[in-house]
Amino acid sequence: MTRINCPFPEEEEKEEEPPEEELDPKYVLKPPLDLRSKFLLQMEQREHDKELTEKKRIEEERRKEIEEFEKPPFDELHGLRLHAWVLIRPGKRDITEPFFIEPSTGYKYEISSTQYCGIESIWNDTNYWVNLQDCSNGLDKIDFDLSNVANWEHILVGEPIVWRKTKPNNDMDEDEMRLVEIHQEKHLDMPMPWSMAINIPHDVVQVRFPNGVRSTCYKRTLVEEFAPYVQDDGLVVRICRFKDLECSPDKLYIVEERYEHRHDHLTKVVEEIANGLITEYYSRGREDAAKVHKFFTLDNEAESPRTIEFYSKNRFDCMAKLELHNEWMTETYVDREDFFAYRHVKYAKRGCPPPGILEGPRRIVLNLLEKFNRNTSKKASDDIATREFAIIDKEIHLKFHYDKGKVTASSRDFIKPPMAEMGDRLVFNPELTSGYQAEIGGKPRQLNLFNLLEQQIKNEEESLKHVREIEDQVAEFVRLRDLERAVPKLVVSIFNREQNKEYKKGMLEREQQQKEHREREVEEETDFLSPYLAKLRNMLISESVAQKLRTDCLRDFKQLLVDRANDIQRQFEACTAEIQQKQQWYTQVLDTLTLIEEENYFKELNNAKFHLHTLEMRLTRHKELSGPRYEALANYLRTHPALSVIGDHNY
Repeated sequence: MTRINCPFPEEEEKEEEPPEEELDPKYVLKPPLDLRSKFLLQMEQREHDKELTEKKRIEEERRKEIEEFEKPPFDELHGLRLHAWVLIRPGKRDITEPFFIEPSTGYKYEISSTQYCGIESIWNDTNYWVNLQDCSNGLDKIDFDLSNVANWEHILVGEPIVWRKTKPNNDMDEDEMRLVEIHQEKHLDMPMPWSMAINIPHDVVQVRFPNGVRSTCYKRTLVEEFAPYVQDDGLVVRICRFKDLECSPDKLYIVEERYEHRHDHLTKVVEEIANGLITEYYSRGREDAAKVHKFFTLDNEAESPRTIEFYSKNRFDCMAKLELHNEWMTETYVDREDFFAYRHVKYAKRGCPPPGILEGPRRIVLNLLEKFNRNTSKKASDDIATREFAIIDKEIHLKFHYDKGKVTASSRDFIKPPMAEMGDRLVFNPELTSGYQAEIGGKPRQLNLFNLLEQQIKNEEESLKHVREIEDQVAEFVRLRDLERAVPKLVVSIFNREQNKEYKKGMLEREQQQKEHREREVEEETDFLSPYLAKLRNMLISESVAQKLRTDCLRDFKQLLVDRANDIQRQFEACTAEIQQKQQWYTQVLDTLTLIEEENYFKELNNAKFHLHTLEMRLTRHKELSGPRYEALANYLRTHPALSVIGDHNY
């Protein structure tokens, strides 16, 4: 049993409170008169204060009992043991408050921590300071300003350069200034360190703990730490929180796991043992832009209760939150261009469909409620605030935004005509609509109401289609998460020398294969006679046949050289004609060309001339190399084994 607080405190989720809207005091209603008895109110307040005082007293007694129970036993050496740890002082690296770092664990502790009883001295690479202050009241009462000689006595003469307020004389040259600095700084010669430089291999540093695993017991907490890539699922920290000091398994109430290098960007999983609630946290980078996923272990189906939060800026639809239940679904959006902000879908309970409707594989939608933010480019009476589609009742209810300085808002209700009466086109019946118009004298026209009804019917179809798409996305998300949990994948950096052994091995194998392929290409010579020999089909080659093979091969190669020269010559002539045509065109339209057209003309002309020069060089080089190439082929055929039957007198 340990009484040291865990360095991984339990994080509490903070709910963002919506900002309070400041109302114009001109339109704030005055509260009604309070006609209750003041005496009775005082008596109720007295009873309430009495109960509150009693509750605080019970809580204080409970806290003292816990402190007494958790109080460590008497220790004769308490405060007498010597220990060294690290002090981080403010002033650099954006540090505003001093704190401690325990070197045995690497964890950070506040200066008010009860683990440290007192400070005798502090030292660094510049000096050694002795503490002159009383530590009996706690280390948080100590002044850590080392320049205060009343609280800290330094052993070595002089103080660090950064503390000095004197400036060197600018009239001195560099040698004199260097000599002055040596005299100011040279107070004593420190001996050379006797120990050898510490050399820790990189792979040992990566392991971090013996065998890559370490378990530590803290107050009501058990922490298991793993080196990166030791666990196949990327687990680096597992924190088990208990309700008692003995860390009994039946008192476990929260298990928190932290991950690194996950391909699915999972960073943390928190499981509440009592109710089976699991909360998964993700970093940015997922294709679905998921941020937080909450669900229950015993009921993890697509239609089960769950909450998914998203990085709204990373989604094309700007969805920020999706809440699902057996009988409803809620979507929340942020900063959409169409000012859409909220959608609530109400489903029929499974097994209890509405009268006259058959239940299928999908849940039956009973009601759709949508909300919009204010669009200042529209009139308030035309800007919809809430829109409700009563699917079963075949009704549409609209509420519009409040105009500035108004206490009422317009509303409109529609009863959709039966499908049998709609036919190919919608028929408007004024008796099936009713509403309230906040603007005085602003009675809507029937044509506008007809267009509004027609638009809302289309919006209802689009909303239902969108709901089904969200259901498919949730089902796909649940299936993908099941796969990612079953077969986790880790991301390995190309700079990770230890974990990229397989990649390094594969790279060496590919290099070896490429090297062998290049060597084979050098060793294997091109056989110019192979196409001609293939026609003979393993026939015996007589002298006449061999002579014919040699003649055909030389003739075909000569024709190839001629054809190649003719092709280059044709390209050269075509390019020359194109240049002449461009120059003639430029001469004709010179006076009407703009600066941009003239610039484009010279650019095209330069490209054409460069291509012409390339063709000219290719043709010249082809003519120079044609003879030597033909002679080289003739010599090759003279020494070919298949033509050995030809005598030297026939060449």
